[in-house]
Amino acid sequence: MADSFEEADQLFADCKFRESYELLSRKHNSTDAGYETLWRLCRVIYSITRELAVDEKKAKELEALIFEGFEYAKQGLALQPDTASAHKYYAIFLAEKSGIEGLKERVLQLSTILRHLRKATELDESDPFAWFVLGRFYHKLAGLAWFQKKMIHTFTTDIPDATYEDALQYFERAESVQPNFFPLNHLMLGDTFIALKEPKKARPFLELAANQVAPRTADDREAQREAKSLLRKL
Repeated sequence: MADSFEEADQLFADCKFRESYELLSRKHNSTDAGYETLWRLCRVIYSITRELAVDEKKAKELEALIFEGFEYAKQGLALQPDTASAHKYYAIFLAEKSGIEGLKERVLQLSTILRHLRKATELDESDPFAWFVLGRFYHKLAGLAWFQKKMIHTFTTDIPDATYEDALQYFERAESVQPNFFPLNHLMLGDTFIALKEPKKARPFLELAANQVAPRTADDREAQREAKSLLRKL
């Protein structure tokens, strides 16, 4: 069992997401629906969805994988409700699923998504990706127009009035936990500093994202592309 997890982890580290997914799926279907399999399936499915999201022709496959990932995340949370990764992946896939189901459903789920993201960072303060996802949640809220924020508050009363300062502290926390762990975090740091009208602070982070030597994933390529675009505007 440990050997198959080791192989799946190595495939994931090598960005061989499909191969890792197939291995874990076989394990899940044949012998083990335990938590160690479930959270790994969530992790690799999320990475595959990021690759699919850039291709409109793969929309149906993307949607199916999001719903599959949500089911695994739900099972994982039921098995390990006190585990940080269970809350993290439940929040991630709930956000993706509710986005498919429509704007109202997404708004109705915002407080649940936020609650699970916060719980993930409380349970494991050393996970930089959880801090990044929490930062992106606040960044998106901060960027909404006033009428969009008003609409949110007609459906729910427990969503904070998020600011870019809030988002910044979470992106900075992610970076302090593990420096240079994720080019998208560099991009979001740069973008947030621009939103706060501090372009000098934005530039070094945008340059880190833009100057990647060999982007490995769809997220890496997105970070590079968007960072180059923002640098041209500085």
